[in-house]
This record gives sequence, structure tokens and C-alpha cells, in this order.
Amino acid sequence: MLFDHKLDRLYKQLIFQWNIAERRIKKAEQVCENEVIVSAVFELRYAGRKIVDAQLLLLDKDWKNDQDEYDNICRFLADAIEDCVKAKHDAIDAMLDFVTIWFKENEKRIGLHRLMEIFPNYIDVTAQISAVQAKIARSREDRVSARDGLYDEIEIQDYDMMLLLYDKMSISKDRIQRIASRAEWMERILAWGTGIITIGTVILVIDILVKFWSGSH
Repeated sequence: MLFDHKLDRLYKQLIFQWNIAERRIKKAEQVCENEVIVSAVFELRYAGRKIVDAQLLLLDKDWKNDQDEYDNICRFLADAIEDCVKAKHDAIDAMLDFVTIWFKENEKRIGLHRLMEIFPNYIDVTAQISAVQAKIARSREDRVSARDGLYDEIEIQDYDMMLLLYDKMSISKDRIQRIASRAEWMERILAWGTGIITIGTVILVIDILVKFWSGSH
């Protein structure tokens, strides 16, 4: 026993939650093209500040005999644990947002039909992502306890599945680019063809009107 049973338990919970938060942040940053997950990092920074505050009281105060100081230490540690939990949530939120936007952009570029040809489970995965986001939205009222169970469930059941599809699509980005380029060229050709037909039709109508006008005089 390092301090007492309650403080030791709080420190164990803190270490446990901090490690999960770090793992999720690293994974999210890998997905988000190494972009820093600012909101999650800020939560860990807040947690770090509270850990330092708790340590100062442990070092400088007679916490064993002063109940107020003991309660302050417990409060700082409990708050730090809560910040770590929030960091865990923010990491998954960031990953979900990035992947969802990335999927939509590619769907817009080459079309749903072509994406499903390349990735047959695309609809199932994106539907599952939508279901996960809906569950998260419904859990907004409880920022920590109920939501933490939900996010743990997401990491266990959904996280790897979503990342697997993202990894496959990311690896195939050159193929997607080629398909998108062909689609863009087809749109341009169609637009040019439509424009030429329109111009030709206008010229033909004008020619008919001119001949009609000339003949009537």
C-alpha cells in the first residue's frame, strides 16, 4: 500500500484511464493523418494539472491528519480520472468525424455504386457508423459514467471494423483517384457534348427563321 486504500484505488483508476486515453489518442492520430487530437490532448493536460495539485498536497500537507486536505486530494484525483475519460471519448469522436467525412467525400467523388463494387461491405460499415453516432448523440446528457460504457463498447465492437474499411480504402486511394478522374472527364465530355448540341440547335433554329423570313419577303 502506497498511501491508503482509497488513494491507492484512485491512483490505480487514474493510471488505467490515462493509459486507455493515450492508446485511443495515438490510434485516432494515425487515422487522422497524424493530426493532433487537440480536444483530447487538452483533457489530458487538465488531468495533468490536477495530478500535480494532488501531489503538492501529498508532499506539503498533513493529509493523514487533516480531513479537508485529504478530501481535496481525493477530489483532484477524481477530477483527473474524469478528464482522462473525456479524453478517451474525444479521441473516438475525432476518429469517427474524420472517417465519416472521408467516406462521404469519396462517395461524392466516384459515386456509391462504384464504391460498393470496390468495397462490398461499404454500406454495412457506414450504416454501423451512423448507428454509433446516433447512440453517442443520445448519450450526451451523461458526459462520463453512462457514456464511458458506450465508448468502451464502441472500441471493442465497432472501432476496428471501421478502421479496417478505412485502411482498405486508404490503401486503394490511387485506384479511387483514377476512377474519380475518369468520372470527371466523362462529366466534362457530357457537358461539352450538351453544349455543342445546344449551340447547334440554336444555329439551326436561327437558320430556319432566317430562311422563313427571307421567303416571306
